[in-house]
Amino acid sequence: MHIFNSIAEAKTNWQSVEWIVLNVLDGSSYFSYFNCCLFGENMLSIHRSEASIKNTHIQGSELPELTARQYMCSTKHITFKPVYVGLVEYGMPCDPCITVKPVIYPIIKEHGTAVCAKIAFNHLNPGHLIEWFEYQKLMYVDTIVVMLQYLNDEALKVLTFYARQGFLKILQYPAVLPGQTDRGFESTNWHSEQSPHDEQVAVYTCQTYLQGYEFVAVIDFDEFIVHDKFMSYMTMLKSELLPAYPDAAAFTLNVSFFITDWGVSGVEPLLTSKYIQRTLPRFERYKNLYIPDRIQNINTHEIQPKEGYKRILLRTHNVVLHHYRKCPRGDYKWKYCMRITPSIDKKMYQLMPKLLSHVIDVKARIGIS
Repeated sequence: MHIFNSIAEAKTNWQSVEWIVLNVLDGSSYFSYFNCCLFGENMLSIHRSEASIKNTHIQGSELPELTARQYMCSTKHITFKPVYVGLVEYGMPCDPCITVKPVIYPIIKEHGTAVCAKIAFNHLNPGHLIEWFEYQKLMYVDTIVVMLQYLNDEALKVLTFYARQGFLKILQYPAVLPGQTDRGFESTNWHSEQSPHDEQVAVYTCQTYLQGYEFVAVIDFDEFIVHDKFMSYMTMLKSELLPAYPDAAAFTLNVSFFITDWGVSGVEPLLTSKYIQRTLPRFERYKNLYIPDRIQNINTHEIQPKEGYKRILLRTHNVVLHHYRKCPRGDYKWKYCMRITPSIDKKMYQLMPKLLSHVIDVKARIGIS
């Protein structure tokens, strides 16, 4: 059992919190039972409660070594503020020496917009990263959450800059992945059974950390949600999407792929103006915007709404996910990637002057070229 983090129910004071969620990779058998051990300051006060399973990630028919799972610990009858929490097998004592995680008490932003960027790892282009963050600001995003594994120095400077601003919340992801399976997040080291569960822990973390926001998007650092009138995410939600779909729990976006292997077709230096050749919007590798109060479970691509709500597939709407990437390798659907006749899309030129100005300013403040 590897516990990544523990996050409390989003409430204005700890006395109102009724549960704490632990986001884990679980190697125990399906019939194992656990108890939560909740500790106060300095590990002096101890409270024990049953650990119940909130969500379990299911990916294909093959079982991974470690399963992404959420355990829920009840705090209804506790008399002190939980500061640390751990798990023990049923019947074992709550010894202060067990492995525990500090309890995170997430903020509540009832009319806030947030983005889950999942995991930062390996190497990211610092200029493209700044462009992505500044675009999110132009969309009036309030908070971005990412789990940090390991990163090149200049990209780490970018994340640190936005974290110091309070715009980015960084949570840690272990550099050495737990378990015996040899794998990583790079495409060359992706393990088809285990890696989706490793990634899902980050999505579960976002789901619990951002529960107090009104609207959340799950996208990667090479993806941009683009409305044809450049409406902010919240404006789009309130003025277009919810009036049309009042019982929506989430909105799934079509994707236009801007393939960098096709070469520079636009104006440098921004990623979004440099590559303007794209595919037509398609229902592939799609991503979601969701309303936390209305969903039960999420992963990178799918949504399980709560009863009474629906997932809406925006197949013809005027908002599209722009995905900037190389030709997907090893995917039969993309076998003839270099033979595709692309469309030209100059929409992002409209934002280029403002976005470029912001990028240049941030680069100077960080001290990168």
